[in-house]
Amino acid sequence: MGTVHVDDHSVTIRLSAFEKLFCGGRSRLVVPRSEIDSAERVDRPTRASVTGIGRAGLLVTGVLKLGRWGIGTPTSRFVSVRRRVPAVRLVVRAEFRDLLGYHELLISTPDADRVTEAVTTPPLTTPC
Repeated sequence: MGTVHVDDHSVTIRLSAFEKLFCGGRSRLVVPRSEIDSAERVDRPTRASVTGIGRAGLLVTGVLKLGRWGIGTPTSRFVSVRRRVPAVRLVVRAEFRDLLGYHELLISTPDADRVTEAVTTPPLTTPC
């Protein structure tokens, strides 16, 4: 399973060697925090209502989804989700979508609450 790291400037998703196969060979996705429109926790990320149905990737019904979802729709998602593991949905700004290749990222992580809070809380600024 991939890992999600949030710092003051960006969100980094590190993919496992297996996940990398379904993400165009990329081992990580980095999204500047300034390019994130919204972030939310998703409790049941393997549901079709969350990911849509058009896909290019791996599907084990109700257990695992991995790859590009939303083919044939206006919204392209990179999905790496597992049953019983909450996920974080990151929606990126329109200007960044072409560079990233996706409109949304949906990633299972046991730390979904912490990640969502970290992304939606403005970074602390230090006085000069």
